[in-house]
Amino acid sequence: MIDQDISNSVSLSRSSNFVRKYLTGIFLIIALIVLSVFWGFSFRSNALIKDQLRQQGQSFFQEIVLTREWAANHGGVYVRLTPGEEINPFLMKIPGIKVSIKDQDGQLYILKNPALMTREISELAAAKGVFKFRITSLEPLNPENKPDSFEQAALMKFDQGAMEYFSYETRDKEVLYRYMAPLVTRQPCLQCHEQQGYREGDIRGGISVTITATDMMRKIKLNQYYIIMSAIGILTLIFAIIRFISQMFIKELKASEQQLVDMASRDFLTGLLNRREAFRRIGEEVSRSSRSGKPISFIMIDIDHFKLINDVYGHSIGDIVLKELSRHLKEIMRDYDIVCRYGGEEFLVVTPEATREKAQELAERIRNMAMQLVIPLSTEMKKVDITVSAGVALMIEGENFEKVLTRADAALYRAKESGRNCIVVA
Repeated sequence: MIDQDISNSVSLSRSSNFVRKYLTGIFLIIALIVLSVFWGFSFRSNALIKDQLRQQGQSFFQEIVLTREWAANHGGVYVRLTPGEEINPFLMKIPGIKVSIKDQDGQLYILKNPALMTREISELAAAKGVFKFRITSLEPLNPENKPDSFEQAALMKFDQGAMEYFSYETRDKEVLYRYMAPLVTRQPCLQCHEQQGYREGDIRGGISVTITATDMMRKIKLNQYYIIMSAIGILTLIFAIIRFISQMFIKELKASEQQLVDMASRDFLTGLLNRREAFRRIGEEVSRSSRSGKPISFIMIDIDHFKLINDVYGHSIGDIVLKELSRHLKEIMRDYDIVCRYGGEEFLVVTPEATREKAQELAERIRNMAMQLVIPLSTEMKKVDITVSAGVALMIEGENFEKVLTRADAALYRAKESGRNCIVVA
């Protein structure tokens, strides 16, 4: 009996483990899908934010180029000479360029070429905290326009055919976005740069734009944080749902498996062990009794005149009699006693560690219980009274349980021959 319980427990445990593994696999697949979706969303969101910085860099670059182009098309811009202003010494080296002019009132104006305009506009933009930009090349006319490491890398990329270059830098805990695009030589530019060997269409340098990206990077990190927390929250919810479903499923599975076990091992009408399962357990108890030397007794029980009950009251009442007697039998028996429905109205009780006297006492209790059992009839003001006969046999050393059953059955037959409602000990 214990071995069968262990076997059933192992079977149920294996089924539960299978369900857990199956649902764990489902959770891992769902988790992978959710993480992939959130990763894609995060990647796309970050890419959009970074693309916004790129578009800003492109816009600033185009504005600067258009401003320079306008100035170059007009030969530069003359501005009033004010204190602190001075003539660009590099322009004085270029023949044919008027670096200064006077108006009719004698006011002196000096020439601002596109490169100088670019630098001064950059200084103004930097002072206002908008953005920074500068023109540079690998061979600058002005030493101050010498490229830094980022700009030099960008210029080398331009020589290889690239049309833009960008990266991120961190300075004093501030994140900077740096963008650079090539500066193409136009016809108006040749007045100053032809002597350097440039021709129209040549890339003579580039304009680098520096934008503060600290807030943007903070948004990216905040966006990643929210996405991670959302993913964790959703996965936690999914895990809780799957765990709840798995527990309910395992509970139902255990109940179904137990029901199948009961169907295979119990009589469908009375709920007692069926004959096949009872014989299996009896074999285990007989083996245990042989090893321990402790006694084991058998009791065969039969309901008296059961055919008459079916004929007079109907088979439905006969079924009620069988179920009520079985229910009271289970209440009388110990946990390790074996009780089964042996035949139509016959029952078998096997009591481990019970002597012949103890078995006889138990049989007497069963007989008295049956006499006190009342089966009411709902359609009539009558009741069904029943009695039982029993045969008791103690297993003898070296005897197999089939022989004990034969002796107990013979004792039962003698009890019926003796007038029924009595007990005979083999």
